[in-house]
Amino acid sequence: MNSSIKSLFFAAVMLPIPAWLAACGTVAPDEKVEDRRMEQLLVGMDRCLTNQTLVNEQLRSQERQLDQQKLQLDVMTEGLAAPVDDIPPADACAGLTETYSKQVVGQWELVWLPNLQLALPARIDTGAETASLDARNIELFERDGRRWVRFEILHPDTGEPLLMERKLKRMVVIIQSNTAESERRPVIKLGVTIGSISQTAEFTLSNRNHLDYQLLIGRNILQDVMVVDVSKKNIAPYVTAQSSAGSGEIAP
Repeated sequence: MNSSIKSLFFAAVMLPIPAWLAACGTVAPDEKVEDRRMEQLLVGMDRCLTNQTLVNEQLRSQERQLDQQKLQLDVMTEGLAAPVDDIPPADACAGLTETYSKQVVGQWELVWLPNLQLALPARIDTGAETASLDARNIELFERDGRRWVRFEILHPDTGEPLLMERKLKRMVVIIQSNTAESERRPVIKLGVTIGSISQTAEFTLSNRNHLDYQLLIGRNILQDVMVVDVSKKNIAPYVTAQSSAGSGEIAP
């Protein structure tokens, strides 16, 4: 009897245990899944907060840029709204316009001399007061009671001496910068064309066989009509004999 009661008691107590264990086994996985979901949710919220912080910073940066642009526009608007009396007169820019209207020449140019019917290479020298022409066998003489000068010019291509005669305008004394000696030179007038500029100018006659160029252009030709760019050479458009016919020509 006692053994039967014990068996029944054991069965009553032990039989529910597997069910309890099964129930416990089904609850634990659900809790883990829920924990993972919560972790993922928290991570997502952190990312959203980080992104929102970046967006806010970008908006603040754009706002600062807009403020700077507005300030610049205000300054520009103030300049446009200046009274008419504050606008500089037109003659304030006259010097600039005048500069651009002048002939630009380099340190070396090909120069047309219509009276001599020659194109000679020339050095442009702002330090020289008067232009100078290479002349050989210079001889002074009189014709019809007036003083003349006879001289030779070497043809730039063939080297052939060309005899020239011109009226003598005056005599000048030239003191060379590298020597203390003075030199008397005859002065003549010639037509000269450089680029678009044709004029009549005085030239001193001197033997320039020790120099590279037969012609030197000084300030008496450059002043008020030409601008010199010493960094360039032969930039003035060369005017041929046909296109310059009649320009700058004068009587002997």
